[in-house]
Amino acid sequence: MPIVLDKIDMSLINAMLEDGRRSYRQLARIANVSTPTAEARIKRMINSGFLKKIVPVFDAAKVEHGVSAIVYLKVDPHLVNEISSYLQSLEQIRNVFLTTGEWNMIIRIACSSNEELQSIMDDKIVRQGITIVNSQVITRTMKDEQGFIVSPDIRIGLTCDYCGGDIKGNPFKLKVGEGERYFCCKTCMNSYKEKYGARISKLNNNI
Repeated sequence: MPIVLDKIDMSLINAMLEDGRRSYRQLARIANVSTPTAEARIKRMINSGFLKKIVPVFDAAKVEHGVSAIVYLKVDPHLVNEISSYLQSLEQIRNVFLTTGEWNMIIRIACSSNEELQSIMDDKIVRQGITIVNSQVITRTMKDEQGFIVSPDIRIGLTCDYCGGDIKGNPFKLKVGEGERYFCCKTCMNSYKEKYGARISKLNNNI
């Protein structure tokens, strides 16, 4: 069963989007909750995989040298997962999207020059199973925001922290340190406890 984000979660998320440097105490004050509640809510979003990381957001317009491009790819459907994993491993590729239409994958490349861009496309992108349909250099960034709109009642799908499968129904929960781990069944939860028992005990004892 997905986790449903409520108004408190929304308030915390929006406060972090405005300024990711805010402390738990500052976030709690904005959301009108206690500091432990704010910390627990944020750690729940992290443990669920919804909140992947908090990073600086750069203004591309301030960079005097550098090139960004959108590249439209037609990828062999049988190789989509393999090629997607490969492209994600390349540092210069900042986004990978699967799409519908004439092309089925869109990537964004960021590099230092047109020469490097061409080299990446010729030497790293063009390979078996990938056809470049079109590419466009970004000349100016007018708006660059999150990939989706944060709104109430967002549902976060959960995956098992042991087997990686999708969790159907209510998850089995295990307290680990100040957070929680989620599992699809008791077997996975017990296997996780058996594998990481010493580490779990250490984290729980340090709370």
